[in-house]
Amino acid sequence: MKATTIVSTQWARHWPALALIVIIAIAWFAYLPALTGTFLLDDLPTLGDLQNVDDTESALRFISSGFAGPLGRPIALASFLPQASAIGVNAEPFLRINILIHLLNGILVFAFARRLGRIALRNQQSTPFLPLSVAAMWLFMPLLASSSLLIVQRMTTLSATFVLGGLIAYVIARQRLESKPRNALLLMSLALAGATLLATLTKENGALLPVFVLVLEASILTPPKSLSKLHWNAWRGIFLATPAVLIMVFLALQIPYSDETLAKRDFTLSERLFSEALILWEYLFNAFVGWAGQLGPFHDSHRVYRVSADPWIIVPAAVWILAISTAIRMRRHYPVAAFAILWFLVGHLLESTTIPLELYFEHRNYLPIIGPVFAVCYGIFTLKGRHHTIARAALGTYIIINAVILIGVSSLWGNPLLAATYWHERDPASVRAATNLAAQQLSTTGPDNAINTLREFARLNPEHGYVRIPELNLECTFRPQENHAALVEHLESELSSVAYMVRTGEMLDQLLSASITTECESVNAAVVADLASAVMRNPRYSKNNSYNQFHHMLMARLANMSGDVDRTLKHLYRAIDYRPSDDLSMMVVTTLVAAARFEEARKFMDDAQGDLPRMPLNRYNTKRNLEELRVYVDESEKLAGRSEEQRSGD
Repeated sequence: MKATTIVSTQWARHWPALALIVIIAIAWFAYLPALTGTFLLDDLPTLGDLQNVDDTESALRFISSGFAGPLGRPIALASFLPQASAIGVNAEPFLRINILIHLLNGILVFAFARRLGRIALRNQQSTPFLPLSVAAMWLFMPLLASSSLLIVQRMTTLSATFVLGGLIAYVIARQRLESKPRNALLLMSLALAGATLLATLTKENGALLPVFVLVLEASILTPPKSLSKLHWNAWRGIFLATPAVLIMVFLALQIPYSDETLAKRDFTLSERLFSEALILWEYLFNAFVGWAGQLGPFHDSHRVYRVSADPWIIVPAAVWILAISTAIRMRRHYPVAAFAILWFLVGHLLESTTIPLELYFEHRNYLPIIGPVFAVCYGIFTLKGRHHTIARAALGTYIIINAVILIGVSSLWGNPLLAATYWHERDPASVRAATNLAAQQLSTTGPDNAINTLREFARLNPEHGYVRIPELNLECTFRPQENHAALVEHLESELSSVAYMVRTGEMLDQLLSASITTECESVNAAVVADLASAVMRNPRYSKNNSYNQFHHMLMARLANMSGDVDRTLKHLYRAIDYRPSDDLSMMVVTTLVAAARFEEARKFMDDAQGDLPRMPLNRYNTKRNLEELRVYVDESEKLAGRSEEQRSGD
């Protein structure tokens, strides 16, 4: 009898852990079909320099040269170093790590929900089914699949790891407030500061951690009795309210939108805010009851809603305002409901408000959706009466269905050509879906299908006519002897009115390279220069500083090809005026060295040394690059001197 009691006690203690292991294992197998996927969207543009990593110095340079966010995201970049040899060749090592990070986060979500559940239930008996359900629903949610299957979005999921770790550490430390208030406050402060720093250096929205905690304090957590109100409010003001205010100030500084932003994004601030208000409801719908066929990585064609054309768009925004005010007012009476609303909205505070980012990305819900998921599970497990059994059974069935759907989603991602075809057919107005399909067709079925895809997309969507630049590239590469003058003429007439696309410059650069390597009869440097000039006649591009910089870099390359050193330098200096970079510095120095203008090269480096980047990692990287360039100049001058001596001797 005693042995049976011991076994029963041990089982009661350990079965939640065993159940969590089973959930994690199911999630792993659900994501497993996606390991045969490929690189998409910003994966290669962001991580392409991994191919240059072969020692400690090059690794440090890669980590410190990030451009995906204002802080460079060095921790996220460092996490890609072990997979450096596979970049551009094999996506599986990257995807495997991404999925493992998601599984780790599932464990952290369980731990966070378990502690949150105990606090929320207060005097009621806590149940391990609550955190298990939260973890399972979150892990299997198809909406979140792109967060792990888009390789570069490891920045999102790894940042979430630090946020979740910080939240758990904070809650654990806070529970000691009543017994050891000083130690608890110290540990709470360290948890917040440390986790926020790590999360933010992984991706900038990690800075929302103190605001997440502020939501917790305003809803589920109750003010401590061991501290005076003055001391508690002072601590909250420093560690929670101040970061929240700074974030709000940062968001306010994004207003008003510049002419460059308006030309690039094609929406005003009010149009973005009204559109995002509806999109937030779309996120919730797609998270819980949405059709899996609507999910995927490409949403660049999402509609912009304008009050003048769609006056009803005021309604979803008004409902959010009502929800926020109700949550704040009733947060102590209905703490979990208030927590869910405020948590979800705080999670979208940076990416779905005033910052002029693209409108829709599924991975933005990775952390925000935890609040609504917890509230749904909490509501089911606190139901009273005869319906609670049915509700729990329905929840379990729902989670199983989501796991099955996730397997289907992962299987689609694991078949790049099939996925590309499906995503393009589902959203024929998405330029990214079209160019992704063309890329997959090129690598599997040949150039003809890829060319036809680009041509047909441009015909149906003339505002995206720039996709005919890669079409011309393919024509030059695979049919260099044919006459492509008609396509060139069409591009020259259309490029001055097409929509803005960040990759248009890259397309022109690739076309120039193709014209050189393939000796394309219809396309030469002069043709590329004419196409670039046509783009610059487009106000969407001419008002954009990034494109202006690229244009001068392209013009510098063309001038260099013709041997015009002064014109090359003129365009390089113009490009630097828009934004200095290590690549531009290298171009200037190598151009001057090739012309034996060594003192001018040193003068340029002295000036660059006095205008180093402010960010520490970027500053370090630039200093190292300038040091290497100085060595290069000195050695080149010595070599030139020896060559001159030899010629004199002869």
